[in-house]
Amino acid sequence: MMRFLSHARPWHLAAASMAAIVLWWGLAVQFAYDGHWNALYCTGSRIPMPEWLESRESLYRVAGPVGYDGQWFHVLAHRPLEFRANARYLDPPQLRAQRILLPLAAWLLAFGRFEWVDPAYYTLMLLWLGAGVWWTARLAELRGASPLWGLAFLLLPSSMSSIERMLSDGPLVAAAAGFFYFVETGRWRAAWILAALAPFIRETGLLLPAAACAAFLWQRRWKALAAWAAAPVPFLIWLYSLRDLPGGTAFQWKGWFASAVRLIAHPADYPFQPWLRWLLQGMDLASLAGFLAGSVLALALLWRRRRECERAQCAAWCAGALSGMAALVLVHLEPRHAWDDFYSYSRVFSPIFLVLLLESLERGRPAAPAAVLVSVAARMSLQFASPALRILRGISGF
Repeated sequence: MMRFLSHARPWHLAAASMAAIVLWWGLAVQFAYDGHWNALYCTGSRIPMPEWLESRESLYRVAGPVGYDGQWFHVLAHRPLEFRANARYLDPPQLRAQRILLPLAAWLLAFGRFEWVDPAYYTLMLLWLGAGVWWTARLAELRGASPLWGLAFLLLPSSMSSIERMLSDGPLVAAAAGFFYFVETGRWRAAWILAALAPFIRETGLLLPAAACAAFLWQRRWKALAAWAAAPVPFLIWLYSLRDLPGGTAFQWKGWFASAVRLIAHPADYPFQPWLRWLLQGMDLASLAGFLAGSVLALALLWRRRRECERAQCAAWCAGALSGMAALVLVHLEPRHAWDDFYSYSRVFSPIFLVLLLESLERGRPAAPAAVLVSVAARMSLQFASPALRILRGISGF
């Protein structure tokens, strides 16, 4: 094992990561979800699903009434071209339909065959997460660090949420890692294509072309700035075409740090024994503190490196700063976009942690990002505790 790790290349790590994820899925499905692979979409017990879906799949519904976002990707993946007809099953329709890339790609990979769509979606999720590990490992090598740091990609909240609930955040942060890698190796065409596709995974992918534009504006490279300003145009056209769907977001001022104050003043009332409830609430607060610290550090990083923005890494610094800025702006507004709880803000703004990790590897101080990531990752990882316990019970026979 140690010899493998000492000689591991990025593709070894990516392959091993994908194998581990498939193993986890298989064990969770077998022992925690009664053999239902579609349990990975986390469909709520009271969420209405289309008759054409329920009649052809035995849907596994979680105990919670509302489920999570993966259930909307499940509907879209089976009929991505009929999102208007299925709008009443998407909550909210415009927000879900604009994240069309993964569902559409799964449908195309399955050649539209109903029974192949779910395996195609899982395959694409797996490939994106494997690519994220590979790109992160290559970025570590570019900084003179061990490629083993690529495995840290799986510890990002975005990756864990995608493994657990089939969300788009993991693929988006993988796209960010790929974008950083292509920029730093001078593969501008690949970087542009990836940045243009990223918003179709999730709208926060707009931060990638915005980061490139900010870097080129800083460098006064006007032709490059114009070319990169065109990268988000396809997504903006797509967004405009969805304007008739309900579910657009109109933000309003709520108060200074309103969402963070709410999370502190009104902690989640977990239905457990007092000691466990207090432990989880304490970990929630530690996660919030780590995330806020990471957001500030991402902004401070760009400020500290402002005189070095001729370097290729400037795009990554700008992406981290823009992610931190977006988080610190949205915390004052309603509705609470990405600020509902620890599970939301940590995964949506995971590029912050990726950028801080890469910076620490370049400076030879990997403990720095660990200090802000550990509390966030520790809280997120507890989401795996329940299925892990059921897996252990199933394997042991108890």
